[in-house]
Amino acid sequence: MSNIIHTPHDRGMAGYHAAKRAIEFGDIGIPLSINGSEVSDYFAPLLPQEVCAVQAQTHNGKTYFTDWWERETIKHLEKKGLEGDVIHVSLEESLEALSFSEYGRLLDVLPSQLARGEYKDLTKIEIAMQTIDGSRIWTIADSAGNDDNEETELTLSNIHRALIAMQEGHITDKRKLRLITIDYLQALPIDSEVKKVEYKEQRRLQVRADVYRLRNMAKKMFVPIIVPLQCKQKLEGARLPYLIPGMYDGEETSAIAQRFDRVISLWMPKNDYPVGSTQYSGSQGNQTKEFDVYEDDCFLKVNKQRGGLPSSKVFKLKIDFKKHEYLGEFGRTVAEKSK
Repeated sequence: MSNIIHTPHDRGMAGYHAAKRAIEFGDIGIPLSINGSEVSDYFAPLLPQEVCAVQAQTHNGKTYFTDWWERETIKHLEKKGLEGDVIHVSLEESLEALSFSEYGRLLDVLPSQLARGEYKDLTKIEIAMQTIDGSRIWTIADSAGNDDNEETELTLSNIHRALIAMQEGHITDKRKLRLITIDYLQALPIDSEVKKVEYKEQRRLQVRADVYRLRNMAKKMFVPIIVPLQCKQKLEGARLPYLIPGMYDGEETSAIAQRFDRVISLWMPKNDYPVGSTQYSGSQGNQTKEFDVYEDDCFLKVNKQRGGLPSSKVFKLKIDFKKHEYLGEFGRTVAEKSK
């Protein structure tokens, strides 16, 4: 009980040590830098021990965004002259599917063309493979080509063991881990203890337990973790016309909003409105307003930042689907743009 009761001196020392950590680890924090956007000035770099949720409804680009953020992190590390790797944990896509996505981006073809054997230029595939070989993004995922009879289930406990093994050099040589992405929270398997409770409660309890364990993982490994997660189908924190998930719109548990250090929400308007100028009812119900929708629009909201940092600002972004990049729109927020 004594560990949750703090004197005024404790409070002062906590702030001092937090400020000291920010100074010490400022250069190794993971920034969110988007060309043409002020989000990098607003969203403080992710520090070791922090967990950031990237939440969105289905088909709103949470995996697409985190894949891009991983590559931007590598660019940042190279620019700073820092060693270390990014680890991508995939719970739904196989190693082969992830590879097709990477080849598709490098070769400017659809991954489905590679999967169906329609793209036949093996020479170009071999050249692209050299780029992948030189990448600093490692993968933890199931592989269709794995002939090992003993399969390792991708529970959070096993993922943690694999990451520790990389850090300590038990399987590979010792790796310096700079960022871990676990895609995605609600896809983590149900563990044996949770299976003992009533079926309809299992997923909620599993997600809640995993939220706590992710926090412990980040602390013990001293590595920031990004966790894409699904949002509810019916949003509670959105305001028309912007259907951007709010703090408590993550599926299954409120622990996501309460326990994670950062929460980012994404929304692509084309999933809810037709492309072009569309109309919607205003807050009074009897007002009709117009809202312009473009194919490449994406809105990013910083729902939460710990440590007294600002939150709740919304940024309008553009997606360059050809280059797989996110760009700002003149560096302005939604509120500023509407003035």
